[in-house]
Amino acid sequence: MLPLIAVTAGEIIDHAFPWAPVAYGKAHTYTDAVIRAGGVPFLVPLIDDIKSLRRLYEACDGLMFSGGNDIDPMTYNAKPSPHSLKPSPRRDEQEIQLFKWALEDNKPVLGICRGMQLMNVALGGSLYQDIGNDVSAKHNHNGSADQKDFCHLVHKLKINEDSQLAAIMGASSIRTNGLHHQAVCELGKGLVVTARAEDDLIEALELPNKNFVIGVQSHPEALESDTEPQWRKLFEAFVDSAAKR
Repeated sequence: MLPLIAVTAGEIIDHAFPWAPVAYGKAHTYTDAVIRAGGVPFLVPLIDDIKSLRRLYEACDGLMFSGGNDIDPMTYNAKPSPHSLKPSPRRDEQEIQLFKWALEDNKPVLGICRGMQLMNVALGGSLYQDIGNDVSAKHNHNGSADQKDFCHLVHKLKINEDSQLAAIMGASSIRTNGLHHQAVCELGKGLVVTARAEDDLIEALELPNKNFVIGVQSHPEALESDTEPQWRKLFEAFVDSAAKR
């Protein structure tokens, strides 16, 4: 049977009808990437009932933590910066719970952008709340957003040759996009850095004591079909790990 992949959803406000109920969803590129890699995706809405959330968790073979709004700085004991954008404490709490369950069961995890940051925070790490103000970065890590193009390539990442990510990608470098104004600061417990941008900012993490717990700061789900097909190897490895459970 094809493995079931849970993809976390974000809160979406309908700007045409701002008074309408908040919707839960995610860009189709996440689910498309899972399908092309051989998995069956489903979205996990924000759920207040823990039993219902647990049931969805138990149904999946792997979890993909998607991108989205900033993580609440209070989650990593930091004073909120004026640059923090629309945090969602409900989403933070739910995804940290899902991540903890996944670690307990050694269930495959792939974190994308906010998803990688969530992994780091859940393990006791912290974030730079705004790269432009907190780090002397030499590159524009939000360059793809500035161009309004998810497929706009802004970095060539250097991958640690001894990492699981390098083994999966079969390469020590890869081009990628950039759509983030925050970044990993202090590492969470057990995490290791597996890729960096040209200015040394962290772009990928993994937990070496688990079968598959990898986070990437960029959005390869928007690149793997055409712009940088080599990224598909990451999704295939993730889905393959889920299939083996």
